[in-house]
Amino acid sequence: MNQAISNFGSVIRVVRTNLDMSLDEAAKITGVSKAMLGQIERNESNPTVSTLWKISNGLRIPFSRLLNDATPPYEVTGLDELPPIYEDDGNMILYNLFPFDPISGFDYFFIQLLPGCRYISQSHPTVKTEYIVVTEGCLELTVGTKVFQLQKGTSIKFQGASDHIYANPSDTKCEFQNIMQY
Repeated sequence: MNQAISNFGSVIRVVRTNLDMSLDEAAKITGVSKAMLGQIERNESNPTVSTLWKISNGLRIPFSRLLNDATPPYEVTGLDELPPIYEDDGNMILYNLFPFDPISGFDYFFIQLLPGCRYISQSHPTVKTEYIVVTEGCLELTVGTKVFQLQKGTSIKFQGASDHIYANPSDTKCEFQNIMQY
């Protein structure tokens, strides 16, 4: 069996399990029988292009992902390898560590606030939940009318559609992880 065929099955299985979906559920949304999906996942069947399109459409993944799963088993990235995004005259620095992927359903940002930074964030109606974990310094987070003083090692989650403000009232740098779940 050639490498391309074995990739079909592994990609489909990874996507399906990441979506917490059974073979029965995948069969219903793709229109491909449970037996055929199982055979493809076990690399026992060579699917047709039409079958792959059904799977791609049903699982809502790009067709090309089925053809070439170039995703390595791990990926190490340093902040110095990522382009920083600056806001508030350079007082807020954002790194997009893990850009949005429809399979994972989240963005993962590393954010630094320099002393005195105050950033008014627009609400995010497409974001279901926003998660914050402070890893250095102090973050003053305002969600709606409620103000939270978050120290290193503390976390909070809130609805992404809420108006919110990130601020660093201290004289030292603040760093936090920001995960947005869609």
